[in-house]
Amino acid sequence: MRRPPLRPASSWGPPPWLWLTLVLFLVQLPTLIGHALGVGPGLGQFGEAGRGRFVTAVLSVVQLLPLFFLLAAVLALLAPRARCRVVERRYGLLAPDDPLMAPPVPAPGNPGEPAEPHFSVAMSAFVDEHAPGTRLRLSTQEGLSARVYPGSWRTTRIGVFAPLVHLWQTDVEAARAVLLHELGHLRQGEQHVTGLGSPFTALVRVWPYVLAAFVVLPVTLLFATGNATARLTLAEVVLVLVSVPKVLLLVVAALWSAELGADRFAARTSGADTVVRALHRLEKGDHGGLARLYHPPVRMRIRCVSRAETTRVQLLLTLLWPLALFAQLLLTTLGAVPAYALLGASSDRAVRQVLALAHESLTAQPAWWATLAVAVVWPLITGGRPARRDPSATARSTRAYAVAVLFPAVLLLLGLLPLVSRPPGGVFADDPAGPTAPAARAPSGSGPGPGAGGGAGGGATTTACPSRAAPRDPTRPPGLLTFTPGKPSPSGDSEPDRRPGRRTFRTLDVTSAAPLSGTRTQAQEVGDRLRGARWTLHDDGTLTADLAELPVLRTTSVDATTRLLTGERTERTDISATTTWMEARLVAGAGRTARLDLIRAATRDMRVVVDCREFTSTSSTAQRLSLSLGG
Repeated sequence: MRRPPLRPASSWGPPPWLWLTLVLFLVQLPTLIGHALGVGPGLGQFGEAGRGRFVTAVLSVVQLLPLFFLLAAVLALLAPRARCRVVERRYGLLAPDDPLMAPPVPAPGNPGEPAEPHFSVAMSAFVDEHAPGTRLRLSTQEGLSARVYPGSWRTTRIGVFAPLVHLWQTDVEAARAVLLHELGHLRQGEQHVTGLGSPFTALVRVWPYVLAAFVVLPVTLLFATGNATARLTLAEVVLVLVSVPKVLLLVVAALWSAELGADRFAARTSGADTVVRALHRLEKGDHGGLARLYHPPVRMRIRCVSRAETTRVQLLLTLLWPLALFAQLLLTTLGAVPAYALLGASSDRAVRQVLALAHESLTAQPAWWATLAVAVVWPLITGGRPARRDPSATARSTRAYAVAVLFPAVLLLLGLLPLVSRPPGGVFADDPAGPTAPAARAPSGSGPGPGAGGGAGGGATTTACPSRAAPRDPTRPPGLLTFTPGKPSPSGDSEPDRRPGRRTFRTLDVTSAAPLSGTRTQAQEVGDRLRGARWTLHDDGTLTADLAELPVLRTTSVDATTRLLTGERTERTDISATTTWMEARLVAGAGRTARLDLIRAATRDMRVVVDCREFTSTSSTAQRLSLSLGG
């Protein structure tokens, strides 16, 4: 007599956190794309050298990569037949009646002894008994035991690999438990999101390599070459490093919850001891290497299977995803504090700002509201009490259900209460020398994910997005030194220069380079750039150099061998305005040598709007230099 299919709705099970993760990704997709596209180009222009721009561009790729996996997940969900063809081609999965997989012709034997059915026939009969319409596909590959995947919108297939075939021949009950585990995924419809060919599983599998290739190596290059001096670039580095585990947290929690729920379904049907035996037998193949990321540790699975009906295990399965969401909020908060410090904010203001934004994010993002809704509605849909005809099923723990509802409810209540306020005057109000900004939100850079928006956990704001206008030209620094007319020390040739026409010089040596403001290293760098420069004194009294960064110097006075000059030059980009002022004294006699004394000052004003957040910064340096010129 054929047994009816089992119905897991007769007992408790974990909420569909895997589906909730996908839905929240889709809801926040436009915001995530806009943020990821805006961070790299904006902050990349703050780099002092090309390597800084390269690193910030690479870091923006890290934030975009999960979006590609999300797009792949949506396409796989909408095109299950295409996913089925790709999966079966990749893993060499064939139908049991395929000539390569068909059972051999039985040898002549005792006519009265019934022939033992081939393993593929027995497996197919077992699966069809519990889930009619589900089809097996066989592969000779090692490394996996069995995986579920969609054949179409309404059909499902289970891929069976060599280790499970061997287990079927040595311990058929344990092998059946493995198949029941896959059927547990099928009962929740998880084959469309997880299983073979799942982009979510692929994201978890490749993310460690992404960390090495797109984060560790570029950041190491940035520090090794000495270009990690831009504070905004460093802030972005910190936030991307924090975003790496954030991307994994929710996806891994959702996958683990689904795996533990499928284990529980198998234990309900075949017994906990049988499932434990199967886990021990297939531990190395299914849980080696990076598989540990998207499958829970075997010890954890064994404990949950052995104590499946206890309140503690029910709490774990129900709260695994909400706890990951809370951990994501904590990571964002911890990452935003050093980022603000790198941007020039004082520690107390940074902490207050981050706590305020984390507090706002509890109610501003849909993740916690969705979590509460699922925790409340899920038991009503699945049924809180077991069916009378299924004595193996047990009731949902009232305590576990209450905690699952109270956890997001309490956090949302805290988010609605006015517990934390932002620092008055803005986060940068106490540091006029650093970046100043009426920043609407905390610096972001967090990777995409439910609950991951701008700032410490994605706090929202009603402040209008600032315009992207470039800053105004910097004003001349007050008290900038100038040369006064008078007879300077001789240059070695005190006779006046009476030769008509223009003269050309080349920098022979930088005899002195002293900082007036800034560091000595900066003064030496300016001097190094002037070494070997070529100068031209034109007929109209202007002095030019072959260095694009130097302004054209115009004569203000001439006295015997001394010429005083002044110049100003402004460079503009979409986010910055840099003005260089220069005062010069050229002492040139009738010989071929001359001396050029320079007073140089440069001020850079920068302003960038990234993800509706404004960052501004002003930096100034001044040097006094003396150059020996040759004709």
